[in-house]
Amino acid sequence: MNKDNIVIFHNEPDDKVYVKVPEGYETHFQLSNLPGKILQEAVHSKSLHDFDLAGLPEGVYFVLVNQDDVIRSKKIIINR
Repeated sequence: MNKDNIVIFHNEPDDKVYVKVPEGYETHFQLSNLPGKILQEAVHSKSLHDFDLAGLPEGVYFVLVNQDDVIRSKKIIINR
């Protein structure tokens, strides 16, 4: 497994960030703000996870995905 197997994409029309990972591995999903405060967090083995950004103020956020010691992150900018 490598970082290319983990896909993180921001779907602005529905105000969500989707994370697609290989199935069958326990995966840690995390959404944090710029200062590093964890806003949403989940751990499960499903291949798809989403973070709902509705209600979050404009700003910079980070999605961090850790699966089987492979870590991928993405910066998300909310501009309404």
